[in-house]
Amino acid sequence: MAEMNYDMSPLPPEKRGAPVGERTPDRAISVDDRGRMNYASAAAEGMVEIVLPTLPGSPNGEERMLAKDFGAHVAGKVESSMKRNPYLKSGPQASPVTTFRHYVAVAKGAKLMDEPALKRMETLAQDFEREPEQEEFLKQVILPYLHSLKPGKR
Repeated sequence: MAEMNYDMSPLPPEKRGAPVGERTPDRAISVDDRGRMNYASAAAEGMVEIVLPTLPGSPNGEERMLAKDFGAHVAGKVESSMKRNPYLKSGPQASPVTTFRHYVAVAKGAKLMDEPALKRMETLAQDFEREPEQEEFLKQVILPYLHSLKPGKR
């Protein structure tokens, strides 16, 4: 059996545009100072893994996701807190507003977004808290905003 060479691309040379045995820059893998693997072109596409603290009461202390999935992840968490089953005794027992505020604070602390986006999220959190029709506000305003978030270069 032939020995595997991890420094060679599995793609044929004509497909990857580099001589046999050399990596193309977009396939290069490096390890950062925290021990996480980074792919050269991954940051521009939001394919960077981020680790965030979870809601109080969660069985795990942190959650991992790709930076590009942050908006959709938060939308899912806020929606599920809106539909929370009152009989469940495990997991976070937070209101939708508390859940949204948690992720606003996480985004701010981790510097996931620029200042205008953070200000917009804080304003949405305040409006969400004051809104008597929270479920409708969530559907009409917050979810479209969260699903529109796209990662930038970090």
